[in-house]
Amino acid sequence: MPPRTSNKVKVYIRSRPTNNFASDMIGIGRDNRTITIHRTPSASVVDNKINDWAFHFDGLFNNVGQEVIFDSIAKDVVDRSLDGYNGTILCYGQTGAGKTHTMTGFTESYQNRGIIPRSLQHLYQEINTRQDYSYSVRISYLEIYNDQMCDLLRTLNSQSDYQQHLQQLSIGEDSGLVYIKGLSYRIANTEEEALNLLFEGETNRAIGQHVLNKQSSRSHCIFTVLIECRSILSSDEKYTISKLNLVDLAGSERLAKTNSEGVTKREATFINKSLSFLEQAVLNLTDKKANSHNFRSSKLTHTLKDSIGGRCNTVMIANIWPEMQHLEETVSTLRFASRMACVPAEPTVNEVIDPVKALENYKRENKQLRDELALHDALLNRNGTSYEPISEQQLYEIENQCHRFIDGTLDEIEVKNLRQVQAVFNAFRHICRASEKDAEKKLHDRRAIADKYEYEQQDNQKMFGTNPGPNGAGGTAGDLDGQSFGLGAASKDQRTNKEALLKMTRNKRQPAAAAAPTTKAPGVQQINAKDKASPNGFKPTGNGPQRTMNTDDEQYSRVKEPSEMVDTKDQGLHAPPGRTVAFEEFKQTRGANLNKIYIENKDIMTVKKKQFAELARRVNQAKAEIDKTRIAAERKKNERLTMGEFLNENGETIIDEEEYELIAKLQELKGIYRTDYDQWKNLKSEITYCQNLVNQCQNRLLQEFDVWYRECYVNGNNTGAMDSLLTSNKNNNDYQVYDDAAERFERMQKELLLSDLDSMPFRQAQMRTNRRHIFDAAAAQGPWKQSPSTTVIHNSGSYHRGTYDEDQQSTPPISLSGSRQKPMVR
Repeated sequence: MPPRTSNKVKVYIRSRPTNNFASDMIGIGRDNRTITIHRTPSASVVDNKINDWAFHFDGLFNNVGQEVIFDSIAKDVVDRSLDGYNGTILCYGQTGAGKTHTMTGFTESYQNRGIIPRSLQHLYQEINTRQDYSYSVRISYLEIYNDQMCDLLRTLNSQSDYQQHLQQLSIGEDSGLVYIKGLSYRIANTEEEALNLLFEGETNRAIGQHVLNKQSSRSHCIFTVLIECRSILSSDEKYTISKLNLVDLAGSERLAKTNSEGVTKREATFINKSLSFLEQAVLNLTDKKANSHNFRSSKLTHTLKDSIGGRCNTVMIANIWPEMQHLEETVSTLRFASRMACVPAEPTVNEVIDPVKALENYKRENKQLRDELALHDALLNRNGTSYEPISEQQLYEIENQCHRFIDGTLDEIEVKNLRQVQAVFNAFRHICRASEKDAEKKLHDRRAIADKYEYEQQDNQKMFGTNPGPNGAGGTAGDLDGQSFGLGAASKDQRTNKEALLKMTRNKRQPAAAAAPTTKAPGVQQINAKDKASPNGFKPTGNGPQRTMNTDDEQYSRVKEPSEMVDTKDQGLHAPPGRTVAFEEFKQTRGANLNKIYIENKDIMTVKKKQFAELARRVNQAKAEIDKTRIAAERKKNERLTMGEFLNENGETIIDEEEYELIAKLQELKGIYRTDYDQWKNLKSEITYCQNLVNQCQNRLLQEFDVWYRECYVNGNNTGAMDSLLTSNKNNNDYQVYDDAAERFERMQKELLLSDLDSMPFRQAQMRTNRRHIFDAAAAQGPWKQSPSTTVIHNSGSYHRGTYDEDQQSTPPISLSGSRQKPMVR
């Protein structure tokens, strides 16, 4: 049978060694890839079930050691995780089939260690060989017990704290990646530190006992290694992050065979339920027609969402127990393994961009591009070109240039760089918006005047009580009819109001009123004020009201502004003059020399700009003459070619005098063009230099003016002193190291381990874990129960008799409803 395709999840079968191998029912192919199952049907009962199965996988291992399993299955996954690929190795099978033995092995035996210890050893060996890269390794250990998550690397004090910790962990997703909120990740710089974390987590696992397995795992455990790889040689902002999941699933079991009751039965129910949801998720992944995949059915499937197929390098080890009494569980395991083998997997490298390094690279690239532009400008004699951000002073000058260009006082705006062009466009936009606002304001003012005039006309009509005339017009008495000047026809109401108005006018003209000014009648004052602004006002004859305003009225109607009532002679005693007035004074006193230099430089630049414009005109004129002469010469040449060429004795073409003059004129114009163009380029450089001098003089003048203005008019003390820096010396704590007998024993033990360097991290982590357990047992007794001869071992490795340190106290093993057993100290 041909090998399986590489874009699927790899599945391997490992059978548990047994003396009762059902060879008549289970057959292994010669290629170690195929396994066949044959079940003998019952003769007494009609059975229509399938009795023969054949399964094909990537490999099948029977009666092999732990080293062969690691080299054949896990080694490649670990190597690819160092290259940035996510990897997952999970063991699935019935209880007692050897899943935990395959993943972890025996912590007491170095030769029988499982995939996790060997993977850690190989991981750090490869990291030491890759000197061009810097690796950072972090480790977490998660347990899913009864569909509740627990961090096996977190110190727990009591069962209540354990239950509270279960509620703290939750699953989250970010850009398709799954992470556990509240799960601790411990940094492991060496193999010994990583193995120590593994052994600490193993002691906190939930284990139980039933008929098939005396130390059955009652929970799913996920040992995760996060690897971050950065290049040392290159300064690339990209680096890789990979996640290696080593999953030890709890075993599926049949309650009829295990005879589980109470807590063990409840645990088996949760285990079978979560494994059933895992199988449903795998079936959903193999279905090409499925639009979405449901992984939220259980904590196990949700945690392994990004670890099964897809972009992850997933490998599954199906553990079977090849005995006749476990044939049904074996078939069930092989069926699940065959479904897992159909899950698509296309591993990809997980590259991440470091924002800090990216910013540094962008700054470096920006500087290189600026240097390249400066070199390019230097080769083209573009001196003085700046690519820095435009300052406020430059923006102000650009806006003034735009105003002058719009007014017609400036012929053209010199283009220096792209920033200046963008600033010119922004200035034009601001000018257009300001013009629109001014136009809207003027239009609004005109509308206000028109509305005010219309309102006054309505008040006049109400005052005189006018009605529409006989011609149907709405004019009042005395309005123009467009043909002649006349008063028109007045109604009865108008005559009555007119008489009343005459009476008020007579009262106003009395001598007593002239001697002492009194308050005018509201109606008369309103008429006089409004008739003055009315364009249709007239001076009636007879005894009508005079629509004139006296000089006294004009004087009283004018109200002085508050600013006019202030004595201008005292202003200089209280407030400094404006900066504009002060600047003119400064240019005549202290800044006279600077101002003189500034004016001279500006005059020189103005003269050179005129010369520059004249040269530009001459260059353009010469270019136009060259184009015109070239066209005439080409036309003459085409005419000669049409009529036929004439050759002399030497074979040279004979041309007429007109064509010769055109060619000579063209050469002369080219010489003039080159000369003027070179002068134009040199003059342009001189103008740039003069412009820089003018800018420097202007900035110096403004700076000197600011200093002079503060000294003369601002009453402030700017002579503050800087505070002195305080320095403090940190006291270094000296620690005394005690060299007792226990430490000498440890050194001797390490010297013995030097004979087998590969096993040293494993032995040291094992001894550290054992010392921690002894200390936990001693600390659980309490300080009042310890005899003077009680030996207490601290985490630092030192032994003290009859002493107890509460700060070094650790947590005793936890018992959760009888399922979490107290580990033995070996």
